[in-house]
Amino acid sequence: MSQLIYLLDTNIISEPTKAQASDKVIQKLAENLEYSGISSIVWAETLTGVKQLPDGKRKTGLFDYLVQNVQKMYEIIPFDASCASIYSDLAQKLNETGSPAPQFDLLIAATAIANNLILVTRNTQDFETITKVSNLMIENWFEG
Repeated sequence: MSQLIYLLDTNIISEPTKAQASDKVIQKLAENLEYSGISSIVWAETLTGVKQLPDGKRKTGLFDYLVQNVQKMYEIIPFDASCASIYSDLAQKLNETGSPAPQFDLLIAATAIANNLILVTRNTQDFETITKVSNLMIENWFEG
């Protein structure tokens, strides 16, 4: 297996399912397939989102995409003891600065930091407070 470089956020792995998918993101996904993984948190978040949809073609199609493509193409990186330690440090630092972050964002960021991966997300602003108190690396494949 290749060395992973990127940790993909939910909005990146779901982009291919969009009617007007970003060509930039689709190209970057193809170019970096072997260097990209997802966190177990993103996997759980994505599965939960699809399972909450009303029954029908869209739900079935998205679930099939997740199982047939995402789960088979990307390593799913577990949230382990190292991630938990980093998570608790980040949560404490952010609370001390009066800028707490949403729990899922902290869990995903901790996974990226623990595994020395670049977090790829469209929602870079959601992680700005975390980057101020850590060495979290972020890229937005929707831009440049």
